[in-house]
Amino acid sequence: MEKEQNKIISSNPDHDSGELHKFGYKQQLNRSMGGFSSFAISFSLISVLTGIFANFNFGFAQVGGLIVWSWLLVGFGQFLVALVMADLSTHFPISGYGYQWTARLVNPHFGFFVGWFLLVQFITGFPGTSQAMAVTLSTMLEGESSGWTVSFITLVIITLVTIIHLYGIKFVSIVNNLGVYAELTGVLLLIGAMTAIWVLSGAMNTENLFKSMNSVSQNSAGFSSFALSLLLGAWCLTGFEAAADLAEETKSPRKHVPRAVISSQLSATLAGLLIIIMLVLSAGNIGKAQGNNNALISILENSIGTRATAATGIIVMLSIFACAVASMATATRLLFSMSRDNIFPFSSFLAKVNLKRQTPQVATLVIWLFSSIVILGFRRIEIITSVGAVAAYLGYSGIMLATIITKKEMNAIEGFSLGIWRKIVQFFSLAWTLAVVAALSIPETDITGVAIKHLPVMMTIIVAIGGVLFYLFSVRGKIKNGMAGPPRL
Repeated sequence: MEKEQNKIISSNPDHDSGELHKFGYKQQLNRSMGGFSSFAISFSLISVLTGIFANFNFGFAQVGGLIVWSWLLVGFGQFLVALVMADLSTHFPISGYGYQWTARLVNPHFGFFVGWFLLVQFITGFPGTSQAMAVTLSTMLEGESSGWTVSFITLVIITLVTIIHLYGIKFVSIVNNLGVYAELTGVLLLIGAMTAIWVLSGAMNTENLFKSMNSVSQNSAGFSSFALSLLLGAWCLTGFEAAADLAEETKSPRKHVPRAVISSQLSATLAGLLIIIMLVLSAGNIGKAQGNNNALISILENSIGTRATAATGIIVMLSIFACAVASMATATRLLFSMSRDNIFPFSSFLAKVNLKRQTPQVATLVIWLFSSIVILGFRRIEIITSVGAVAAYLGYSGIMLATIITKKEMNAIEGFSLGIWRKIVQFFSLAWTLAVVAALSIPETDITGVAIKHLPVMMTIIVAIGGVLFYLFSVRGKIKNGMAGPPRL
């Protein structure tokens, strides 16, 4: 009964709520986010500083200075994906983004699998992001970077983020906005400082931008090395679709959400590009820089000094926290949206909204519980989080495929639209996302202490099998009987 109550269509003077009613849902969440908050949630989830600090060494070791160009290539590919998602968010401004889009463009069966992979992306990514902050904090305090101390700090971070969410989207937006302000300030100061020092040093040599070298072979990087270097951008430049998942909490979503999706992707790509360019220009001898245990930290310390590098670490830690807040926001809204459509067991319970704070309280607590179990149950969290990136791009591929195979017309509507370019952008976006899935899956992984050489692929297969079994024994029958899926209008 509660599922049906959530789908009552009634007249509502509020325009945004009225638009939501057209899709079969009543307004339950607190629609209080403005344009900047919508941008901030996506920018935080991308978290360009976090991504570069975590993965620059890998890409730099593969191709040296050519990492600048591999980042640009990924940025362009992800821009195409962002354009398709912005177009979809104009037509379907609903929480649950990829699940809702594909369920309505194709059918709820297809939508379930897209939603399944996207949910896996975030419910593994959130505890992983929280642990990354715990490791950074512990290292800054000159403590251990693993063990029960880090696990305890991680649980504290997960719980703190959960409490923020339980207070409602307004508080989430305030915390997240502050994190974005800190990250943007840190990015500008870092780029400005490195540029000034590079210019003042008189060593204004741009040869490093075209210096190709693999740290293992000590020769020019080949095609396989360049392909591997793409993973720096592929790991980092995801999450720009988060604004679409919070569409039901955004004012004028057809206006603000598409802008947030595109602007967050472009600004993160540009910010990351400038940082990587300055790191490469400040590296000096590429081969020598690659020989350091942590090339990024070594370059920064030689360029801006130890104290400034430590200060940058504090900004990175704040960025990671904002990323954790955004990650939980996206996970809870996706879980809420799928539960509202009766996809999961106990869906009426999972879809409950706190009437006072207008937030999906039960979904938030479930994500907190799952994340805590992951931290306590897996001493090597890489075993769980290794599936996140592959799952994300499988979800992206499903969205791109749905836009191509759908038989439904994307009628002209006020707001952002790809227009006559829609099909060509969709085809290139699908090709790009499938290429990234291959890049994430085919190369052997090398994770210390983990014997499985293709850990991301193995974990993805396990998750996919779990999704198929859950679909066959629980979801398929409910969808066929009209008991699950988006409202049939």
